[in-house]
Amino acid sequence: MERKVASRRRGEELEQAILEAAFEEFREVGWAGFTMEGVAKRAGTSKPVLYRRWSGKVQILTACIASRLPPASAAPDTGSLRGDTIALLTLAHERMRMIGQSAMLGMLAEVSSDPEAHRLLLSGLVNELTGLLTKTVYARAIARGEITREHLTERLTRLPIDLARNEFIIFGHISPEALESMVDEVVLPALRARGADV
Repeated sequence: MERKVASRRRGEELEQAILEAAFEEFREVGWAGFTMEGVAKRAGTSKPVLYRRWSGKVQILTACIASRLPPASAAPDTGSLRGDTIALLTLAHERMRMIGQSAMLGMLAEVSSDPEAHRLLLSGLVNELTGLLTKTVYARAIARGEITREHLTERLTRLPIDLARNEFIIFGHISPEALESMVDEVVLPALRARGADV
């Protein structure tokens, strides 16, 4: 395995190199074999450098995953709330597949007794994707007049991501038909129940 020398890397450049190394390490050895030492070796740096930024493997993997989530610009504008939601959930599913069901289960188990790690995991995964919904999908729907901000609640804002995440954790895959069903049978009816004409 080729090692990179990180002697002159600083700041964001070094951090991105470490996150890339973490992803490659994770892909090669999986959740069970993933260690901070392995990441440090792959990145050509030291464990103290990693621990100055992240306190453990949950934190570094959460940061790694968050850095690979789709940017707002990646969510296609389909012209409708339904289409945009399905498109974003499809992107989210691609990222979930990249992480893997066993890794997600492993991380959830790991953070179950650590409130701070649990908060970081939620912030890095759920909140990032929910933010994409708010900044892109719902913002477009409001601009089109499909919904208003009053139709949204905190739980409704999270609902599409919650549904997709839970489906993936349980089954390890989400079919296109299942994604459409989540939107058509749960998300849109919930918005209609609050008065939205969607």
